[in-house]
Amino acid sequence: MLLREEYGADRIGLSVYLAGVLFDATGDLIQQNPPPTPAELFERFLAWNAPRRRPSCGDDPNPGGA
Repeated sequence: MLLREEYGADRIGLSVYLAGVLFDATGDLIQQNPPPTPAELFERFLAWNAPRRRPSCGDDPNPGGA
């Protein structure tokens, strides 16, 4: 929350900062057993800053068709 407050509306700047933090931490994190997956690293470091997309009227609520 402090980072969001510090960066305000500059989500791109915050994303660049978070990518740098991810890069710095990767060396330590890949030594874990088992190492985190790329998806887990994305969730942990970057995804929380992404804007939430709201579905529009034409969006398929079940895109896999299952």
